[in-house]
Amino acid sequence: MAKKKPVEQSAAFLKTIRDWQKLEDETIRHADTLMKKSKNRLVKMTMEMIKHDSQKHKAMQQMLIDSLTKEAFILTPDELASMSDGLNKHLAAEAKSLELADAALNSSELFVTRYILSYLIADEQKHHSLLSKLNELKRATVFVT
Repeated sequence: MAKKKPVEQSAAFLKTIRDWQKLEDETIRHADTLMKKSKNRLVKMTMEMIKHDSQKHKAMQQMLIDSLTKEAFILTPDELASMSDGLNKHLAAEAKSLELADAALNSSELFVTRYILSYLIADEQKHHSLLSKLNELKRATVFVT
């Protein structure tokens, strides 16, 4: 019996990721337009963050496409072990950041302050989650392909 290929190796999957990249380009253009039209610092900052996130998403999507079409990701147990100390320190710093951000949010009363703090907390939670997943890879000592 032939081994089934992962869906990621299909043309349809790659098309989905490439179509998504095009939508990120649209988001970047829309954010630029709104930044130029608005004089409000809060609107400009929000659009700048969305633009940066979309640029980052596009780069990550390209890295994914390249890993599927050119060269697969490979992380060895030795590579993961060598970054263990730095990863643990970063996780501790992210945890402390979340603690401080939560304290600030819990004591804040103004909408704009809460709006910005909520965004920052969501970002810090995302960072903590990404680092935790890397830490899980380290513990599993597997190859990532």
